[in-house]
Amino acid sequence: MDDRYGREWRRGAIRAVLLAAVLILAVFGFLVYVLLASGEAEYWAGEIAEFERLDVSNPPEAGQIVFAGGGTIRKWETLARDLAPLPVLNRGFGGAHVSHVAAYAPRIILPYGPRAVVISAGADDLADVGGKPADEVEADMAALISILRPAGLGPDDDPQVYVLSIPPQPMRKARWAAFAQANTQLSAMAAATPGVHFIDISTPMLTADGRIDESLFRWDGLTFNDAGYDLIGQLVRARLARDLETFTRAEPPLPAGPALPVAPAP
Repeated sequence: MDDRYGREWRRGAIRAVLLAAVLILAVFGFLVYVLLASGEAEYWAGEIAEFERLDVSNPPEAGQIVFAGGGTIRKWETLARDLAPLPVLNRGFGGAHVSHVAAYAPRIILPYGPRAVVISAGADDLADVGGKPADEVEADMAALISILRPAGLGPDDDPQVYVLSIPPQPMRKARWAAFAQANTQLSAMAAATPGVHFIDISTPMLTADGRIDESLFRWDGLTFNDAGYDLIGQLVRARLARDLETFTRAEPPLPAGPALPVAPAP
């Protein structure tokens, strides 16, 4: 009798182990699928359709500053408050690559007739899984800019385009060199392209000894926390308020913020 119970227990234990293994493989397979599929623009079609539904029920005012890109923009829940009184519209989606923003720009950027466009993308392009080289990120950004600022626009014509640097995320230390190279190329491209500007949000994230200030990021080491968004909000707001003075001419001057550490990029 005891032997029979022992055999049943062993069979039950084996079935449990096999089931756990199948579940682990299924989860792993799903994660691999998500990582691969999210590299294609079509993966974000649902989020884009939701933006369009919102535009029908609550049409945005024309002439705002459109923020577009991946997770940094999508998760910036305090954007309107951090950029006030500048009129802003958040159109960040998923973990968008630069090429994904370009693919959907005719649907979620151009229809709003923006005064300016702020782009934050590139980190996911350069990530470890299927990472692109910096040259490809630069080429994709050039393609996006050509959509936002077609031939014939003068240097002062709208929309002005602002490219944010790719920050050195703590979880992606192995890719910091690629991030730095891409930032160098994006900065040079912006300097050579009328109506395009580069905002370095990376250097102020470093401590005096050149280390990344991890207190600016959430537990995942990839996304900003409130302190991180407060920092980049100050940087972006100050630059836009200076350049796009028509938005703030009637507003009091920006208060002086705390000094930001300056150190060489990693």
